[in-house]
Amino acid sequence: MAQETSRDQVGLVVPAFISDGPVGESVAYLIKLSVQGELRSEDPVTQKKGYGRGISYFVPAAMRTHSHEEAASLARLNGLQGTLWGYATQLPDGVAIQSFLSLSPTYEDFRVTRNELWQWEGRGATLVLGPPQKNVGFRSETLTNELVKAFGSPSDLKFCPVNGGACVRFDDYQVARAFERTDTGARVRRGGVDYFARFPDSGLLRSEVIDYAGIFIAYARGNLNQVIKFADRYLERHGPSDAAIDVHLYRAAAHTRLGQVDQARSDIDAALELNPVSRRSLRYGIMVELVADGTPNERSESYFQMLEGTYGLSSDFDRRYASLDR
Repeated sequence: MAQETSRDQVGLVVPAFISDGPVGESVAYLIKLSVQGELRSEDPVTQKKGYGRGISYFVPAAMRTHSHEEAASLARLNGLQGTLWGYATQLPDGVAIQSFLSLSPTYEDFRVTRNELWQWEGRGATLVLGPPQKNVGFRSETLTNELVKAFGSPSDLKFCPVNGGACVRFDDYQVARAFERTDTGARVRRGGVDYFARFPDSGLLRSEVIDYAGIFIAYARGNLNQVIKFADRYLERHGPSDAAIDVHLYRAAAHTRLGQVDQARSDIDAALELNPVSRRSLRYGIMVELVADGTPNERSESYFQMLEGTYGLSSDFDRRYASLDR
């Protein structure tokens, strides 16, 4: 269990992708290392690296049931907050992958602080927003064929000590930390020793699923400056998409929690431009205004009128806002 590493982890489980061959393990293992390496990214404000606790945990077997419910259950079993999973199909000229992120419903894990829950108290009520979506699907991507030719399975990888010595293999594939992920390999640490594992460029470093996973983990860890940095990169690389709505909302929440209300409002506008009647965007817009002004205002009321008129009071958040003391 990932939780054996630390009982205060924030992170994602990455099981072997569903495939007809070992390529499913290869894809998942590289996703694990890529996500893990991102967690060391430098905070653009503090200039520090490696703060907080974050993990990506590889499971060398595909899920038996291919569903978001099974993926969320796998995350809970390992004491983590979500699962990155999907399908890998070998093609003549590469590997096609279809990826998903399934987040667990709120449950009592071992953390003292759950930063992914955004809370506001005032006017006689408490409102809470979790992540914009529990289940996220990403656009299909094609990885390079070099992945298949030169990297058949994680068990083929040799980990060579950075400071010299005999290269080794790890039967369980786990590493405590991945400090760097490049096109040619990853620098990892296990048992207090730094190793370098070499593998071909797969194309995953520029993948949508890697960029999105980094945003969620940074948000759940409370690394708000890193959320903004990762969201900027995602939107630059991947442009408009359904997942991009969530990226704008994560960035809006991060800006608001840092006191940057004008930037947050710009993100709400951008999310609503992608989908003018998105429930999650309207709720995040309401939250931005409550945090900014401490009371319902003209903006929050207009968002709520759209929300109620289109969907009714369909969640606890909606009903609590409707009951606010005005």
